[in-house]
Amino acid sequence: MKKVYDSLPNENGAIIISDWLLNDEKTGPIPAALMSLNMIMLTSGGRNYSFVEISRMLSDVGFKNIEKRPLAGPAQIVIGYKNKKK
Repeated sequence: MKKVYDSLPNENGAIIISDWLLNDEKTGPIPAALMSLNMIMLTSGGRNYSFVEISRMLSDVGFKNIEKRPLAGPAQIVIGYKNKKK
């Protein structure tokens, strides 16, 4: 994440992450929990994350104004801004 942050322009740089986000307890929603289980079983270290976990990863490297937005189906996006201009 730090490399992404550093590669973005200082003004209006943003990262957009699309995922099937788990709830904060990591117990659902069911499609995201099942996808996470599938990734745990079939990949080395893969899993789904909650908004809180992704927000922490982004803020740890400097992203600000982190927000979550719904998409169609089970997917959502998380947006982190480097230096959001208003």
